[in-house]
Amino acid sequence: MSNARVTPRKDVTVRAAPILFFVGVVSGCFGIAMLAPLLIDVADGHEDYAVFLVCAAGTLFIGAGLAFATYDRGQQITLNETLLLLPATWITVSLVTAVPFMLSELQLPLADAVFEAVSGLTNTGSTVIVGLDALPRGLLLWRFLLQWIGGFGVVTIAVLALPFLRIGGLQLFSLDLSPNSTKFLPRITEVVSQIGIIYAILTAICALCFWIVGMSGFDAIGHAMTALATGGYSSHDASIGFFQSAAIEWVAIVFMTLGAMPFGLYIVAAYGRPGRLFQDDQVRLFLGIIAIATLLLVIWRVIEHDVPAWTALRQSLFVVVSTITTTGFTGHDFSDWGGFAEVIALLLMLIGGCTGSTVGGIKVFRVFAMVKLLRAQMYRQIFPHGTFRVTFNGENISDAVRTGIASYIFMYLVLLIALTLAFAFFGLDFRESLGAAATALGNNGPGLGSTYGPCCTFVEAPTAVKWLMSFGMLAGRLEILILLIPFSRSFWRN
Repeated sequence: MSNARVTPRKDVTVRAAPILFFVGVVSGCFGIAMLAPLLIDVADGHEDYAVFLVCAAGTLFIGAGLAFATYDRGQQITLNETLLLLPATWITVSLVTAVPFMLSELQLPLADAVFEAVSGLTNTGSTVIVGLDALPRGLLLWRFLLQWIGGFGVVTIAVLALPFLRIGGLQLFSLDLSPNSTKFLPRITEVVSQIGIIYAILTAICALCFWIVGMSGFDAIGHAMTALATGGYSSHDASIGFFQSAAIEWVAIVFMTLGAMPFGLYIVAAYGRPGRLFQDDQVRLFLGIIAIATLLLVIWRVIEHDVPAWTALRQSLFVVVSTITTTGFTGHDFSDWGGFAEVIALLLMLIGGCTGSTVGGIKVFRVFAMVKLLRAQMYRQIFPHGTFRVTFNGENISDAVRTGIASYIFMYLVLLIALTLAFAFFGLDFRESLGAAATALGNNGPGLGSTYGPCCTFVEAPTAVKWLMSFGMLAGRLEILILLIPFSRSFWRN
């Protein structure tokens, strides 16, 4: 009989103070951001300035109140508190930022307002608003700001929080931030500031390029924000297609691609090692996928639709980059190109861009790792006594990372199927259901089909579908597990 002692599990103590402090600070930042559309509406003489004034004052009051009431200079946050802090912040901010859509001239119902706010913050780009061309500039700027600020938040979470939390095998991307570190940027504040500087500089360059090739100043700034954030919001119902400009499409292609590459490597490049960017395994695979998908679509369009090769190249590259970067800018309706084009688009939605960027989807790193794992397994079948390494950028991928990657992909596909079934239950056909699930979970923007595809919005979707898509967008942005872990009983016990 064993004399081993069983240690009873104890309830985990989760303090509300550090969570409420962070929620308060972030909410206050969005209250300050509301001042920008307020000033635009004042300058334009639009009455919605009063909406942003009330929302800014209320958000700042509540945010500052929470922050001051719970501030503790020496408090240390635990792992469980961090896992609660992230979803609590995103959910709270989603509700706060939805209020202007409800009180403004749009007067969106709650489900629509939350959908629009969540889509903006998560850089999804799906919308329920029709008539963007006639919308006041204050609301248009608010939509742009949601995606731009959300994109910065996504990058900082991807670089700092997700590797620390070991979500989905991303611990391989953790930065050594200890005081004795010999790596670049020893302090977390420096990492955040450097990301912010690079993010702002790339946005400014993108805006300048858009303005040079023909956009107005307001459109150039707004579309630069959403191109770098890979969000896809536009000030026109026709999105980038409104401008009917090949030069604008090329600028968008370049900066959507830059937004979908790891910002950590931009920091390395800024410290004198620019070659690291294109030596990275996932960056090379990401660019390779773009090249192959574009080539396939060019061949398809030239053969099936007799489109001139150069035109087919530009249009196909724009669609591929817009889709794999999960930006969702619409310049050409790929649903009119036939089933082959839609299948390519669906696969690109699922893959997404690089880890450490603003994009959604499964991420290229996980695809890269799974391909190498499958290849190693195939070699083991052929050579049972052989030893085969699975590496990323020359470093071994540990068993813990492999397990995390496999678990994440499995969970992603399970949730994709569950959402597809749920959407079908509420009346969407198979193509619409799969497209809505893929675009929500992958933070992509346009769905599939003639009703919710690149040409259209989700305004006609049932209310239940909008709520489920909002959940899917948040789950995809928070790497699924962060949103689901707090619902586990094990989370609340040691």
